[in-house]
Amino acid sequence: MTSPDSRSAALLPPGTDAQAFRTAAGGLVLGYVAVQAFQAYVFGIFPAPASAGEELLQGAAPLHVARSSLMLVWMFALTFISWVICAQGMRRRPLLAGAAFLGFFMFGLFEVALRSVELFWTQIQLPAEYLRAADPALRAAILDKAATFQSIQHALYFPLMFAPWLGSIGVFFLFPGTPRIHWALKAGMAIAIVRTAVRLLTYAGIELMSTAFYEKVYFLMVVVEFLPKAYWLFRVGDDQG
Repeated sequence: MTSPDSRSAALLPPGTDAQAFRTAAGGLVLGYVAVQAFQAYVFGIFPAPASAGEELLQGAAPLHVARSSLMLVWMFALTFISWVICAQGMRRRPLLAGAAFLGFFMFGLFEVALRSVELFWTQIQLPAEYLRAADPALRAAILDKAATFQSIQHALYFPLMFAPWLGSIGVFFLFPGTPRIHWALKAGMAIAIVRTAVRLLTYAGIELMSTAFYEKVYFLMVVVEFLPKAYWLFRVGDDQG
């Protein structure tokens, strides 16, 4: 039976089962991997667009809209997963756990905002306006709007990645090396730290990995980063914070 102390340490309301929260989070991790697999499939079946107009209309395809919708929903799931992980270590290091979760929470805010604009504006509204427009100048103006959003999105990806990078470092040091179950989580966090650092360095003009190669191995990196996290969530106990 879970003791009241372990529940409070995990920031769960009295009378709840901490293991149920961890199991739910582990299931959502596996769901996120499945969503990423679907995203990789969608990207793989569409040819590279030959023009900006084709790219805009391709984004409005039902499969792309479904992909973006699932990714948007799972941003909320990732925030819940991060909360469960950080709450597990709250008793040992409350300040570090809180700081780590703040990084992941900021990531969630940025992602939800950007993905909402991308889905509802650039994938639904703008393509519809583009198809209705007969004037070439009006179509060009619509494409300029989409290009402007892409530029803003690229700029905002620096704080979007930097916040969870700090969060991943925090979680890596949040849990001790014993029991050994924590090394599963640490392995996932280490991969996230390295992967995100590679992306962040591109903003300083340091390209350790080409964009084409990164996109090619991205799903594999998601798998090796998130499956250890799911394993840890399913196996860690209430007293192993």
